[in-house]
Amino acid sequence: MVTGQPTIETEEIVAAIRGAPAPVVNTRYLADEFDTTIEWMKNRLAELVEEGVLEHTEARNRGHLWWLSVETEMER
Repeated sequence: MVTGQPTIETEEIVAAIRGAPAPVVNTRYLADEFDTTIEWMKNRLAELVEEGVLEHTEARNRGHLWWLSVETEMER
């Protein structure tokens, strides 16, 4: 788990992505939603990729993009 900032629960991040205007979000969008740094959020989101909650790609010159995994969507 990332340290040095308050914990943001998995369910909160999933809800933020589900409530976003598009099904794919960038790191800045989520960092702004949770009032945290981009670097901290990127590390937290990477943890969720490892856990199978999110999928991820790095868009050249555009940063990182994140979306819910099929498994997470099926839990709805």
